[in-house]
Amino acid sequence: MTEDDPAGQRSDTPYYSAGAGGWGSLIGMGKVLAGARPSPSTLDTLRIQNKVGGHMCTSCAWTKPKNPHPFEFCENGAKATIWDLTTDRCGPEFFAAHTVSELLDWSDHDLEKVGRLTHPMRHDPATDRYVETTWDEVFAGIGAELQKLDPKSVVFYTSGRASLETSYLWQLFARLYGHNNLPDSSNMCHETTSVALKQVSGSAVGTCVLEDFEHCDMMLFFGQNTGSNSPRFLHPIEQAVNRGCKIVTFNPVREAGLVRFKNPQGTAMVTGKTTEISQTYLQVRPGGDMEAMLGLVKRVIEIDAEAGG
Repeated sequence: MTEDDPAGQRSDTPYYSAGAGGWGSLIGMGKVLAGARPSPSTLDTLRIQNKVGGHMCTSCAWTKPKNPHPFEFCENGAKATIWDLTTDRCGPEFFAAHTVSELLDWSDHDLEKVGRLTHPMRHDPATDRYVETTWDEVFAGIGAELQKLDPKSVVFYTSGRASLETSYLWQLFARLYGHNNLPDSSNMCHETTSVALKQVSGSAVGTCVLEDFEHCDMMLFFGQNTGSNSPRFLHPIEQAVNRGCKIVTFNPVREAGLVRFKNPQGTAMVTGKTTEISQTYLQVRPGGDMEAMLGLVKRVIEIDAEAGG
C-alpha cells in the first residue's frame, strides 16, 4: 500500500498504514460519535444492532449471527447508525443559503454532517436552489406526471434495504398504477450472476452457506474488499486463518482488510497481535482477474490429465 498524495489528504482523515480493525477503527468510530451529536438512544441501538430483537445495519447485508459478539457491528456500521440517529437538522434555511451548484462541490462527508431533512423540498431551476414545499404539493405533482405516462414505461425502483411493509405498499401501488416494473438495488448486484450461474452450475444463486467457512481449506477472493463491503466477515476469516485455511486474493489494489486484521473485540487489542489474512496477494491488472481464473482452470485440467483423469 502506498501513501496518498499528502496535498490531497484531508487533515481529519490522515493516511492510515495499519491493518483493518484495531484501535484505528475504535478511534474512527469515537470521532464520529463525538462530532455527529447523536440522539440519546444511539448507544442502546448499537447494543442490540444485528442481534435478535435489534435492527439490521444499513451499511451492508451481513446476516444476524446465531451466536453474536458482545458488539455485533463494525466501524462502518456504527458510523452509519450514528449518522442516521444524529440530532442535527437540515431545514429550509440551509437551502436558502446555498445553491445546488455550490453544494455539488461539497464532499459527501460535509453534506452528511448537515443533518437530517426536516421538510419536503423541491428543486427550483430558476433560483438553482431547493425550496420548501408541502406533501400535498409533492403527491399532486407526482400524480400529475404519472397520469401523463404509459404505465408500461414507468419503473418503480427501490432499495433492497426497504422494510417489508414499505416494499409491500410500494409493489401494491405499482400494480394498481398498471404495471409491475419493480427492480431494486439487488438487480444491480445479482442480475448477471443469476443468469450466468444458472447456466454454469444449475443454480441462480450462490450455493455456499456461512457454516462452509468454518470447514473450507482455501478461500479465493476476486473483486471483493471485505474491509469495506462486509467488515464483520473479517471475524470468520480470522478464525479460518487461525485454523490453517489459506487465502489467496486477486485485486489490483492492496486492500487493508485482506492484508491484515486486528480484532477490536479480542485479546489482540492488548497483545497487539495482528492476523495476516492473505497468504498470497496477487495484484493483477484491472480486468485481469478473468485471465487469472482461466489460468487456474487450465492448470487444474492439466493436473487432472497428468494424473490420468
